[in-house]
Amino acid sequence: MPYSFTIKATHPSLKGHFPGNPVVPGVVILDEIINIVKLAKPDFIVEGIPVVKFTQPLLPEQQVTVELEEKSATNISFNCTYSATKFVTGQLTLKSQL
Repeated sequence: MPYSFTIKATHPSLKGHFPGNPVVPGVVILDEIINIVKLAKPDFIVEGIPVVKFTQPLLPEQQVTVELEEKSATNISFNCTYSATKFVTGQLTLKSQL
């Protein structure tokens, strides 16, 4: 199931992240991905991000589609795209909260 998010132009991190030409910081993107994983796997917490690769910048107001692929119960890979452009891929390791 694909998920999506959009970072608004009014997000507080954008003021200092290249003033006049804002780019969404990677940590903001990763926070959104982690929140999606929490929704998809509510019995788990994110323990680590062993792999992440940003290949394109994300601008404010671009709608992002996130696809998750469960590699195992504690390993999820993700791909993020906007306008058919893949801009970040990676993996998360999870830990059961139970």
